[in-house]
Amino acid sequence: MKTVTVRIEDQLKVQAEDVLARHGVSPTEAVNHLYLYLAQHGQLPFRVRPVSESPEDVFSDMLQQVRAVNTLIVSVSGLPADAPERPGVIRHCLHRCRQLQQDIERNTEFMAGVRCRDPLPRTGDEDTGDYWRWMVRQLRLAVSALESPAPDLAATLNGVAGQITGLYWQLATWIDLYALQESDASIKPENPDRRDTPE
Repeated sequence: MKTVTVRIEDQLKVQAEDVLARHGVSPTEAVNHLYLYLAQHGQLPFRVRPVSESPEDVFSDMLQQVRAVNTLIVSVSGLPADAPERPGVIRHCLHRCRQLQQDIERNTEFMAGVRCRDPLPRTGDEDTGDYWRWMVRQLRLAVSALESPAPDLAATLNGVAGQITGLYWQLATWIDLYALQESDASIKPENPDRRDTPE
């Protein structure tokens, strides 16, 4: 049995131990459970956020992750069923979808502090949290499809990717669109009102 020594501010220690006491858990049990979770899952059960990180920073980072994962989903949907690299790409996509889903779930409330920069009027009850929760729902669909690939995997993933693209652009209106990378244009939906030829 090893001993772990940590330094904690006095006030934080008192507050945390009050919470643990209310739940009937000792500090030793809490630390043991944290270490057990780390050993079993290979990741933290929470996000360690730099003190200087703002909701806008997290929001923008999350959108970049969404774009990367959506590109991966589309690439899986385009792979032939007999492609030798398909199982590995599916495993990688599955891992990234699960990871993004967890990241969004952990950060949705924190990101709610982002104020919309879109000049178009919005309804009073419109909330980024709803869009992020719908995003999680789409990621769950992708995870479910990737866990046991069926013959209609490509169609399912294309549908999910389309939904994620729409949600991505809804969420992008909450931040400075010009701050997003130029590659965003590659997944921007077509404008149905746009005409390439003069009337």
